[in-house]
Amino acid sequence: MHNTAFHATLLFSIILSVLLFFVSCNKNKEVVYNQPASFWYEGIFRNIRLGNLETADSYFSSLQSEHLNSPLLPEAMLALGQAHLSNEEYILSDFYFKEYIKRYGNATNIDYISFLRLKSHFYAFKNGSKDQQFMTDTILLIQDFIEKYPESRYLPFVYDMEVKFVLGQNELNNAIARVYEKNGQKDAEQIYRDRVDIDLQNSTNPKPSKMPWYMIPLNW
Repeated sequence: MHNTAFHATLLFSIILSVLLFFVSCNKNKEVVYNQPASFWYEGIFRNIRLGNLETADSYFSSLQSEHLNSPLLPEAMLALGQAHLSNEEYILSDFYFKEYIKRYGNATNIDYISFLRLKSHFYAFKNGSKDQQFMTDTILLIQDFIEKYPESRYLPFVYDMEVKFVLGQNELNNAIARVYEKNGQKDAEQIYRDRVDIDLQNSTNPKPSKMPWYMIPLNW
């Protein structure tokens, strides 16, 4: 069991380091190590308050590397997930919430953390581009939440997310179908037309997504 926990933590540290590499260009910082857990923990929250999330992430990596079984880890992980969510860094927020569920999820907190993870997907969807796989994966996560936590207080918000994601998926499928229609590929066009949830589309009558004026000529 100890080896499994060690390997899971090592893998988490490696993945976090890779993510930090892609979201940061800051280098040549003073190396600090071999500190008590409270040092790293306090540094995490101090840097969150200052908006230095890269440094806060680095402190968290040190906390879990040097203090594998520290009881301070869950709270620090959750705080970083929420901080990245507030800072619109949705990949990192989703990563922290997913790892929290995997390592510390229990009957008391799992629906809340799962809801936070869905929020990171929802805000990424609102700010992101048309991504078919992202929408499909998130709809599956939403449906999994609805099935697992039918009594959750967050269920009304999750249902609202589901509607918005399905409508987004409808819009994307219609856009892809128009591309095939313009190219005379009727069979491919029909495949994507059949994927549209007509009942939801008709009952909500959604407005097309807004886009910058300079993107309109490039839109499907």
